[in-house]
Amino acid sequence: MKKSIFFGLSVALIMSLAGCSKDSGRSGPLARPISNEQLKQKLTVLSDTLTGKWNVMMRSDSMKTEQMEEMLAAIPPGAIEAQKRADLQQAIRRLQTLRYDRNSVRDSDRIDAYDAAQDSVWNALRAFLPADGPTGVALVDSLNQSISEHQTQTIFYRGRYDQTAKELNTLLRRYKKQVPKLGKPYDTLQPAPLFQWVDKDAKPSDEEEAQ
Repeated sequence: MKKSIFFGLSVALIMSLAGCSKDSGRSGPLARPISNEQLKQKLTVLSDTLTGKWNVMMRSDSMKTEQMEEMLAAIPPGAIEAQKRADLQQAIRRLQTLRYDRNSVRDSDRIDAYDAAQDSVWNALRAFLPADGPTGVALVDSLNQSISEHQTQTIFYRGRYDQTAKELNTLLRRYKKQVPKLGKPYDTLQPAPLFQWVDKDAKPSDEEEAQ
């Protein structure tokens, strides 16, 4: 992404994932010969792991949106005007149509727009809550805490996804001459788009040229 709504967490994540920043997976030792079966196994494991991480991330995001709607419904009628409540409900439900998928991850502008829309809705919803302390409505307070936790986890889920995506992309790149010989579905595997920005114009390293 070009921007992050969780800048502080982003810094912590980048510091913990050494060498990941602006890394397209081009670095690393020269690829050693590997059998077709070994390559198939590695590709299968990474593909399945990537799908698993994506699903966990999407479930968290969906739950966050669902809980926003639950929280809106749980706020006492007298706290929000009917029209404002209806507008907020519409904005929450619209988030699903704005969300990216596994192909549009490469569109950083779309991700930024989605994050901004979600953050705007969340801030508008929280504006009806006390600035400090609980609301006194147990369900509202519980949902408020849960949604905040999901918000915090977003950058970590994306970082974990990117890590596996780069491992898969590196494997596909280093054995690009061997992968087409593996047959389906391996010969149709494509590099996975990343959440983080990478230098698409960077030249391959000498070791990759050797492949």
